[in-house]
Amino acid sequence: MTEPKIGLALSGGGARAMAFHLGCLRALHNLGILDRVQILSTVSGGSVIGALYAANDEPFPAFEERVRAALAAGLAGPAIRTAFRTPEGLKALLCWLLIGAANLLFVALTWLLWLGSLTLPRGARPRWRTESWHLPFRRFASRTTILRKAIDIELFKGKRLRDLQGRRPLLVVNAAELRTGSAFYFTPNQSGSWRLGRLARPDMTLAYAVTASAAYPMFLPALDEELPFDKRDGARRSERVTLTDGGVYDNLGLAPLWPDRDPSISLNVEPVDTIICCRAGYGLRHDPPSQFMIARLKSAIACIHDRAQNAAMKRLFELRDAGKLRAVILPYLGQDDSRLKHRPADLVSREEAYAYPTDFFAMSDEWIERLSRRGEQLTRTLIEEHAPGLPTLRSPAA
Repeated sequence: MTEPKIGLALSGGGARAMAFHLGCLRALHNLGILDRVQILSTVSGGSVIGALYAANDEPFPAFEERVRAALAAGLAGPAIRTAFRTPEGLKALLCWLLIGAANLLFVALTWLLWLGSLTLPRGARPRWRTESWHLPFRRFASRTTILRKAIDIELFKGKRLRDLQGRRPLLVVNAAELRTGSAFYFTPNQSGSWRLGRLARPDMTLAYAVTASAAYPMFLPALDEELPFDKRDGARRSERVTLTDGGVYDNLGLAPLWPDRDPSISLNVEPVDTIICCRAGYGLRHDPPSQFMIARLKSAIACIHDRAQNAAMKRLFELRDAGKLRAVILPYLGQDDSRLKHRPADLVSREEAYAYPTDFFAMSDEWIERLSRRGEQLTRTLIEEHAPGLPTLRSPAA
C-alpha cells in the first residue's frame, strides 16, 4: 500500500487542550507517525502547542520540556506582567477609556435622535438605519494585544509565519472572521479567507496568528485590523477584519482537512486520506441552573458549540465509510472508556481528567501528567484498534 497522506487536527480547549495534545503528539512521535504528518491544523489552545511544534528545531524530548514549562507558567501571569511592564498595557487602558466614552456618547446620541424623531409626524420621521452605524476608529489595543505580546515574548521570540516556509507539516492556524462569518487561516504559504481573499502581508508573527486563534470572545476582544487582500479579480483592497477564536467557526480544526475542498475557492488545499483529530475542548457539561440571562446565554452557546462539534464528527466518519478517507483516529478527552477494545490497565480515566477548565492559567505538574498521559494512552490504543498498520505503513520507496 502507498504511504498515507496524514492530516492532524489539534482542537481548542485552552491549557487543558495543550496538555492533552502533548500526550497525543508524544504517542505519535514514539510510533513514528508524527514526522509523516503533512498538514497540522490547529485551534486556540491547540494553536499554541501546534505552532510551538511547527517552529521546533529540537528533538522531541526538548520540545516536550518546553511545553511542560509553558503549561506550568501559564499565559495569564506573563500577560499581567506584560500589561504592567510594557507600553502595551497603557495603550490598552487608553483604548478602553476612549472606546468606552465614545460608545456611551454614541448610544446617547442614537437615543436622542430616536426620541427627537417621535416629536415629528409619522410620515416625516427620518428612516435612519442606526444598526449600520459604527465608530470611525478601531480598537487599536486591548487585553488581546497584551496577550499577543506576552505570547511573543514568552514562546515565539519574534518568529514569523514565513520562517516556517518549506517545513513539514504545513501549519494551519484557524481563526474566525466575525464580519463575514468565515474561517480565517494563517499559514507560512498563504493566509486569508475565501470571502476576503489572500492576505497580502507575509510578515505576520506566529504570536499574532496564535492569539487570533485563541482570543476566546467571552474574555478577550477580537483583533480589529485593517489589512490588505489580493482578490480573485487581481485587485488589491484593504478590508477591516475582526478576528477571534477559531473555535467559534470550527473548534476541532477539521475544516482545512476535508477531502472535498475546492482549490479554486479555498486556500491551502492539501489532500489527505487519513485524519487524526485530537479533541480536548468538549467536556461532559452539567451546568448549574440558569436563572439569569447571562448564564442562560452561556449555556445556550455551549450547547450550540457542542452540537456543531458532534456534527463534524459525524461527517468525519461518514466520509470514512464512503471511502473518501482511509482511516480516522479520534483521541477524545471525554472518550467512553468502556468502548475501548484495547483498554490499558493503567488508563487515566475520563472522570480523572475531563473536568479541568479551559483556561490558560498555570497548571500543576500533576494535571500536566494526568492530561498528557490520557492523551498518549488514547492515541496509542485507538491507533491499535482502528489503524494498526499505520505506524509501519510506508511507501515502497520510503
